[in-house]
Amino acid sequence: MTLDSIQRFTSKAPMAFQADVLSGFVTALGIGLLIGTVREKLHADKTLNSGIRTHAVLSLVCSVGMTLGLNAFLVIFAVVGALVVVSYRNSLKSDAGMTGEVALMATAMLSALATQNTALAASLGVVVASLLFAKVPLRRFSRELLSITELQDGLLLCAAILVVLPLLPKVPVDPWGALEPYALWRIVVLIMAVGMAGHVALRVVGTFWGFPLAGFFSGMVSSTAATASFGQHVRQDEGMLGISVAATLLSNVASVGLLALVLQVSSPHLLGLVWAPLLAAIVSLLVCAGYGLSRSNVHGQAVMDLNAHAFNLRHALVITLTISMVLLVSVWLREWLGETGAIASAVVVGAAEIHAAAISLAHMSMQTDSNMLHLQWGLCGVLAASVLSKSVVALVSGGLKFSLRVSAALALMWVSFAAVLAWQTGFV
Repeated sequence: MTLDSIQRFTSKAPMAFQADVLSGFVTALGIGLLIGTVREKLHADKTLNSGIRTHAVLSLVCSVGMTLGLNAFLVIFAVVGALVVVSYRNSLKSDAGMTGEVALMATAMLSALATQNTALAASLGVVVASLLFAKVPLRRFSRELLSITELQDGLLLCAAILVVLPLLPKVPVDPWGALEPYALWRIVVLIMAVGMAGHVALRVVGTFWGFPLAGFFSGMVSSTAATASFGQHVRQDEGMLGISVAATLLSNVASVGLLALVLQVSSPHLLGLVWAPLLAAIVSLLVCAGYGLSRSNVHGQAVMDLNAHAFNLRHALVITLTISMVLLVSVWLREWLGETGAIASAVVVGAAEIHAAAISLAHMSMQTDSNMLHLQWGLCGVLAASVLSKSVVALVSGGLKFSLRVSAALALMWVSFAAVLAWQTGFV
């Protein structure tokens, strides 16, 4: 069998050999040299059982073996495995780690893969070499920087995303078609993810800048979830009140900005009518957020409690339950008002998701018989419903002080929008 493989291998045309085989050999050699160089550099103070030459030669041997056939490669791999076992037993007393042996096996496997898929093999080779080179920072991260509580929260978030979410149905389970388990659990995941993002930002850049950054970027996902998450921080530490309010308002800045982008995509004509009120709303939020930051008593790199959780799962479930109730009320009102109450229904939907409500209004604006003035004020109603629902969320999550400050700033945002819109449309 091996003789036949050799005959097939040597009988290939020169051009086919260059295109199909030579590139695999070069890639395999590059992988071996890269991994071997990293091993040599990290252990320059001692003699290695498998250094740069061993990895380079092994990569060529394995790539040739795979080219000859699977049986040839398996024989080579078995021999390499036996040598690795012997090497590990001999070095067990001086070095109990197995990284070198595993790296050698990885070189063998990736070299064989290089004959089949050079791009994938090269990419994985770089990943392996990077992991080997990052020994010190990875060890420091896992042993010193990462707390057991953060690890627990990370695993819980991964389980919520990768285990629970794919199992939930994507169709409504209630008679009114309002409650979709997949969408509702996604809200839970968003609240958890926002909390985790804020926690990571705090660890990286400190409290004073971490909270505002986390707030703004989380607003791109869900400003309601951000409000709930930052309210939770206030419940845990009242000293975080000012910075949490500012972060919440910045999340709403991002949310209103995203609303403008949604209108630009779905109905540029409607955006052209409401861009000035939207700009006024954003400016008012930025002013309030800046005032909140200036009044904050948190500066620089505050000392964090590493045992504090990044999010509260029970809290996320309560917020999601509240949103579910809002959705049910929205459906009931829609059935009661009928098709003629589409704008009123969009306003109610805005209590839970302003972007979905904005898309509904944008679709109506594309109809020839639509009253654009009604749609403009309908968007104003959507923002009013959003302000009301977020005020409730702020009260539930962060308490009265947090809710009053957030509600006042959001109310000012709505007044700014309504005032400019009234001036535009001739009501003032």
